[in-house]
Amino acid sequence: MLVADTLVVIGLSAISLGTIHEADGVQQRTFWLRNAGQEAVALQQGYTSCGCTTIDFAKGQVVQSGDSTRVTLRFNPRGKGGEFEETGTIVYGVHHKRVSLAMTGSCVTSEETLLRQFPVRISDNLRLSANRFDLGMMRVGETKQRHVIVLHQDEGNRQENITVSFAPDEKTPKGLQHIQHIISTTEKGRRKELTITLDVIVK
Repeated sequence: MLVADTLVVIGLSAISLGTIHEADGVQQRTFWLRNAGQEAVALQQGYTSCGCTTIDFAKGQVVQSGDSTRVTLRFNPRGKGGEFEETGTIVYGVHHKRVSLAMTGSCVTSEETLLRQFPVRISDNLRLSANRFDLGMMRVGETKQRHVIVLHQDEGNRQENITVSFAPDEKTPKGLQHIQHIISTTEKGRRKELTITLDVIVK
């Protein structure tokens, strides 16, 4: 039994771009939506997961039952690096239903972009996304997490995501604190400890 108003994706709703390079420029893929319902639906609006992605469709178009319409997603890899998943969403019908489409992959950035993304130099092989983090105001027992990305330039620019957790306890002094925190990684097969700073106001 057909539902009243539903758009379905013909084929894949998520298309993998594989490995792309920042220098390749804007990547574009086309998706097709079919009205699998019994009633005509109007395409009302669209939005994307970030400013690097745009969505192109016939806004206001009325798609009759059984008919199809084309939607184009464009992803600009400029300034991007590592794995990505960018989505575009169409809002349609009187009940404001949504259908989402996605492009996924991994982006190899230019050296200039890498230096901007990883400004903290540790050695010729290692760089960090940051070495100081503002945790804001926290109370005893509360936990906050931040992510440090380590760039291993000697391993094909491999990016290592290290999760840092902090929870003040009764022994933590009140007021503004600059907490020294140790994270561990490897360099040329050897363990290496790095110090980052957590700025926090303990209530």
